[in-house]
Amino acid sequence: MSKFEKLNVAIRDKKGTSSARRIRLKDQIPAILYHSGLDALSLSVDKKELYKALKTGQVIFEVKIKDENQFVLVKDVQYHPVNDNIMHVDFQKVKEDEKISLEVPLRIEGEAEGVKAGGILVQIVSTITVQCKPTTVPEALIIDVTNLELNSSLSVKDIELAADVEIMTDEDLAVVSVQEPKEEVVEEVLEDEELLEGEEGEEGTEGEEGTEGEEGTEGEEGKESVDGKEDSSEDKKEETKDGKEQKPKEDKQK
Repeated sequence: MSKFEKLNVAIRDKKGTSSARRIRLKDQIPAILYHSGLDALSLSVDKKELYKALKTGQVIFEVKIKDENQFVLVKDVQYHPVNDNIMHVDFQKVKEDEKISLEVPLRIEGEAEGVKAGGILVQIVSTITVQCKPTTVPEALIIDVTNLELNSSLSVKDIELAADVEIMTDEDLAVVSVQEPKEEVVEEVLEDEELLEGEEGEEGTEGEEGTEGEEGTEGEEGKESVDGKEDSSEDKKEETKDGKEQKPKEDKQK
């Protein structure tokens, strides 16, 4: 007995958007089956069975096509952008005795020491590419973060792995880390902004003082102008007085 969930599928003769829409109205999901060296085959899958099968977490299923049982890998699932209903599924035909490459979810277990010390756990990678036979595909890969300290990280090579599963992702790639809270960084940024605002305010004040200095210069110029007028008036008075004093002397000589 197969360990894989079974899906009822049917071959689709018609293709295109209109045909896919009619299939969905019949509670069927349009799909396509790819197989190396052969033309792609258009299928339809029972909607309820597909949703139930995907909830199991499996990515490989058993289907019956032209009276032949086959194993297929779910390569891609397209969802509606608004209601998240499945719109289309891509399958890839696989053989039980041949290794395949696929992405498997990465799950975190344990409570990190760094989190207990006030840090924040950050999962950097959510899926890992592995190579294995269809019968040994893990539902998920596990990484234990119990001993992970603050400002530290774990990489792909720290993932727990079964003997018959090979990881294709770079083993030095960081997958999870514990970081210090970002609130402290935000406070520093706010303090810098306040300092900048204070400097701008001081520059504005200096500008105003400069304006007052210019006004003071204009005042001095005005004062000099007035003093000049006063000096000129006094000179004229002295000239007039001298003129008056000279006139009586001339009359006496006559």
